[in-house]
Amino acid sequence: MVIGLIVVAFLLSFFSLVQTVRISTSGYDMDQLNQQFSQLQNERQQDVSDIDRLDRESAIRRQAIADGLTQLSAPVVIPAR
Repeated sequence: MVIGLIVVAFLLSFFSLVQTVRISTSGYDMDQLNQQFSQLQNERQQDVSDIDRLDRESAIRRQAIADGLTQLSAPVVIPAR
């Protein structure tokens, strides 16, 4: 009888421990997801800012020149035979 009570008490304690660990893990996952969401929001805001900044052709041309790109020279046309 006493062993049965000990086993039942152990099982109830174990079940309680499992639930506590599961809740802790869920909380950790939620923290990670919130952090990732915040990071993605920051990246999105940066992308929107870049799009606004590079909205016009002249801004894109200036950025390309600053990055070392140059305008293409006149194309070479080879006459057909």
